[in-house]
Amino acid sequence: MRVDLPPTEASHARVLRLRAGVEVELFDGRGRAWRAVLDPGLRSATLKEEVSAHASGEAPGPALVLATAWPKGKRAAFLVEKCTELGVSRIVPVNFERSVVLKQAGSQGLARLQRIAAEAAKQAARTTVPEIEAPVRFEHLLQRESPRALLLLLDPRAETPLIESLTDAAPLIRGQARPVILIVGPEGGFTDDELACADEHAVRRVRLGRHVLRVETAAVTACAVCAACLQT
Repeated sequence: MRVDLPPTEASHARVLRLRAGVEVELFDGRGRAWRAVLDPGLRSATLKEEVSAHASGEAPGPALVLATAWPKGKRAAFLVEKCTELGVSRIVPVNFERSVVLKQAGSQGLARLQRIAAEAAKQAARTTVPEIEAPVRFEHLLQRESPRALLLLLDPRAETPLIESLTDAAPLIRGQARPVILIVGPEGGFTDDELACADEHAVRRVRLGRHVLRVETAAVTACAVCAACLQT
């Protein structure tokens, strides 16, 4: 079966100086991947066989979702790129009361970040590309997700370390196939009302360490800890 390559991928093949007949791996961004051979002209490829998600680098385990405030400027691109490499399945922009950057659904900024996620997935040999969802208010996120997921809110004042909470909850997460949602707030912190709302929805407060981290630092660090715990 022959498939046409997207213009960006055909151009990338030429930049890499690939030649017709070279074997490559193609993926659809939704979990399927194929071994394929580039056709003359590098604008299409002939599929040879489908490969499993595990064989193509996608680690098994519970879904990891990042619900986060947005950092400024290039720091948002860094967050998306690195958390994609670490295996998040969804990224949800959350508008908190103290958020500095407020994203709007359908904005060019979100579209650009979605392209960055696709490039990062390709670089990391992932068969899936995390979806960057439409922004949501914090209370709406909790109402939507709390019945079906384990929600962990990063709070430097919390008593329980993130890794301890994940270790304790691991049998429940795997047994019920529950997604894990990491909530990273703005650098100004959560308001008392937001913390009270989190408590009402049985959200677990966890900490990474003694220091207050920037949004993207907290997001990447927490995703790395979760990836290590959930994939073992």
